[in-house]
Amino acid sequence: MYLLKVLLFLPAAVCLFWIVMNLLMSRRTGTFWILTILSVDLMLFFISDALYATPGISPDRLVYPNLVTLLTGPSVLPLIWMYMDRLRHGRRFRPVHYLWVVVPVALVFGTLTIIEVLGKEAIASFLSDIYVNGPSASSAYRDTLMWHFYLWSSVFFRVVISIELLLGLIYVLRYIFRHKAKLSNLWNYVFNGKPIRVVEFQIFNLFLPGIFVLSKAAVFKSELAIHPWIAVAQAIIVSIGFFIFCFTALYGEKEWINHVQASHVMFYNYNKSIKGPIVEIMLEELMEEAPQDALIRTQERLGKKLHADIMIQQGDDIEEIKKKIQSIETGSWDDSLLSRFQHLMLNEQLFLQPSLSLGDIAARLHTNKTYVSKLVNNTYNLSFPELLNTLRIDYAEQYLLHNKNVKQTDVARACGFLSASSFNNVFKKVTGMTPKVWLVARQKQES
Repeated sequence: MYLLKVLLFLPAAVCLFWIVMNLLMSRRTGTFWILTILSVDLMLFFISDALYATPGISPDRLVYPNLVTLLTGPSVLPLIWMYMDRLRHGRRFRPVHYLWVVVPVALVFGTLTIIEVLGKEAIASFLSDIYVNGPSASSAYRDTLMWHFYLWSSVFFRVVISIELLLGLIYVLRYIFRHKAKLSNLWNYVFNGKPIRVVEFQIFNLFLPGIFVLSKAAVFKSELAIHPWIAVAQAIIVSIGFFIFCFTALYGEKEWINHVQASHVMFYNYNKSIKGPIVEIMLEELMEEAPQDALIRTQERLGKKLHADIMIQQGDDIEEIKKKIQSIETGSWDDSLLSRFQHLMLNEQLFLQPSLSLGDIAARLHTNKTYVSKLVNNTYNLSFPELLNTLRIDYAEQYLLHNKNVKQTDVARACGFLSASSFNNVFKKVTGMTPKVWLVARQKQES
């Protein structure tokens, strides 16, 4: 029973965790105050919801938590809308954008007035009747003040939530059609490492927990008392969804996000072996958004750390400034990166993986594709695809010598090619011969 209660309050604990994290890490982002208010609102909502789902709790202890639900529940979707709108447009909100506050305040004020008139004990008795017999029990109180309590605390509340959900659905559909958002974008981000819009990712993050929060409204108190695991399952899923949502909110100043950026949300939390790549990523990320005057001031503060031959001049254009600053740190860790690249390709034989991409290598090395591409070109005088094919064909030659009767399809797969035809084409391009001709010629040489 104790574990059950802890799990019911898990969503509220997640909200508290991210309130603290926002205060520590996100105070300068444009979405900070909205996300913080949303987290506080959800924390209060989840606390009252957990009390409602707790088995055996007395109805008189739910009278005032019910008021909290009336205040926080209708506030969730407007706050999410403000957060999404700030992500998309970065706009300043005018007083008219806060008019939605009138609705939850009116619900709370009306319900609180009736509670003060009827008394807490009468309200608790009514709630007990509703929890045991379901909403149909409210018909016995028609034409009484208790009926108005039921209207304010239940009927009007659900009407408001339904209207907000409809408006939220229109907002999401409008965004999906305008920006061509689709599940394949989420799939490509998760499994293929492709970038995704932060707004689109946040919509996906909210979808699953939102479904489970809504499903909670269809489960009555009497059913939760018999099947408390329903509330526990919902609490766990909502906690995971909101945690991912808040984690992604750390990138609120970026339009797109990729795996490399996601894996380095806390840039300074690195060990010495990857300090160089992390610093390089930080420089590149900052230079993408830094104005020219900021870059010039940066080089002035660096002073003697910059060599005379790469000093930035006032007349340099923005791209030239970026190139000069980017060259500051690269020399100190080129050798380390090259050795780790060679270890991956030669010792671990990563080139045998089908569909291996430059992005896969960059992610393993904790750097970016542009730098790996330059490193390969400068070291081997080859592009990455050319180097990849060269390593695969070298491996294929040894494989053919030790497996003379194997099918070409099997050779292709063993060497990292997706098909025998692509293997044949690359083999002929590199060696000047087809695999069969090459094997015959090699056998003649050995004999």
